[in-house]
Amino acid sequence: MRKIFMIIVGLTCLFFSSGVVSGAEVERKILYFSCSAGFEHSTVKSVGGKPSVSDVAITTACGKAGITVVCTKDGSVFDGAIDSYDAFVFQTSGDLTKGEKNHPEWALRESGWRKLLAAVRGGKGFVGLHPTTDSNRIGGDVYENSPKDKVTEFTKFIGAEFTIHGVSQEATISVVQPSPFVWLGVKGKSFRMFDEWYVHKNFADDICVFAVLETAGMRGDMYRRPPSPIVWGRAEGKGRVFYSAFGHYDNYWQDADKINLVLQLIQAAAGDIKVDLTPNIKTITPEASTLKQEPKK
Repeated sequence: MRKIFMIIVGLTCLFFSSGVVSGAEVERKILYFSCSAGFEHSTVKSVGGKPSVSDVAITTACGKAGITVVCTKDGSVFDGAIDSYDAFVFQTSGDLTKGEKNHPEWALRESGWRKLLAAVRGGKGFVGLHPTTDSNRIGGDVYENSPKDKVTEFTKFIGAEFTIHGVSQEATISVVQPSPFVWLGVKGKSFRMFDEWYVHKNFADDICVFAVLETAGMRGDMYRRPPSPIVWGRAEGKGRVFYSAFGHYDNYWQDADKINLVLQLIQAAAGDIKVDLTPNIKTITPEASTLKQEPKK
């Protein structure tokens, strides 16, 4: 049975706070896809058939902004009618063509991927959250970028590929100002945050960076590299693609303030927040593709 459920917006949850763009004049609808073909994060795990913590967070915040959310782990939905959705939100991992371990029927097949890609190129939006860059990737040496002709289409689409992460820790995030996102804008030029920090490789040349992970002083050899993008966007045909690496832990999704950024990315993907996606990676993080630096003497 296809695992799709719509969460009623009236759930008693404490999400949403100030600094959020109000609902659009037209009704919006998004599809939230959280298939875990690889490691299943607790944030997307359904326990006892109940919605995951991220299901509840996204549905509650979007509901207050006038956006309907349909949540599913079943990739076969993309083989169906998807034209009614304004944007697609992924929090996925692993080879999505295989579905989840106990549910291979939930695979996102090539036919479904083609429909999704066509929808975004035709003007729809896409948001990838935390583990999504770990989906449909080439892998290989964590300290070596792949030849461009080997980088997967999914990685090119989302803008980079997850390669490794170190111990969770507090790190400094620099914000590219002025920011089109209120949540980032009010943080000023930088802020500190605790999370599991992804290291990426195979960055696309056409991404627009909104926030940067400052690696100086971080613990772990994988962070001995120049600053690199942590929140970004890019144009895909007439559509808009965004990614945020934040959100490994459940408490992120239970924080009313932090969920505002997720909402604003969704609103931007749907076209309700206008964002200039002119590529800036070469000026904001010019050494992002350097995956390892020798220690300073």
